[in-house]
Amino acid sequence: MQNQVLDTVLNRSSIRAYADTPVAPEQLEALKKAALASPTAMNRQDQRFIFITDPEKRKRLEQAIVDGVIASGNVDFAERMKSRGGRVTYDAPLVVIICAKPSHFAPVDAGIAVENIVLAAGSMGLGSVILGMPASAFGPGSESVKREFGFPEGFEFMIAVSVGTPAVQKTPHEWDESHIIMM
Repeated sequence: MQNQVLDTVLNRSSIRAYADTPVAPEQLEALKKAALASPTAMNRQDQRFIFITDPEKRKRLEQAIVDGVIASGNVDFAERMKSRGGRVTYDAPLVVIICAKPSHFAPVDAGIAVENIVLAAGSMGLGSVILGMPASAFGPGSESVKREFGFPEGFEFMIAVSVGTPAVQKTPHEWDESHIIMM
């Protein structure tokens, strides 16, 4: 069976190296629409999508993440991050942060939205990698960082994604069909 959506799903892999090419305006608009089209529990639409294309803001985000890891006291993790130059977003020309009002459904809704974004990106020939590490920048005591990155009052970090033109090719991971339980 030929299906473009399934082809995109089955061929997607996490990309951690990007070409120095901005995401085209029409691609950016399509990604925004994909984010906004994401279903949410009870249609609450309690999430916001922060699209960061400015190189200085992306650099500042990475510094805030490193600072958050250091502040957490996780010395081993902080050293590991420093050893790779503090690169967390992998020099992607676009980073999307998804934040939401805390609720029982917020993490699930954010997971759906990030999947919409990565599949839309893949369908346009862009690569992506889903990021949990930015949570370090937006933890307890990070109100000024949240304001700097446009978080509405009372919203919390859920997940993020780097998007751009891949600078590397990567084979999708292999699946283990034993993870499917049929009843």
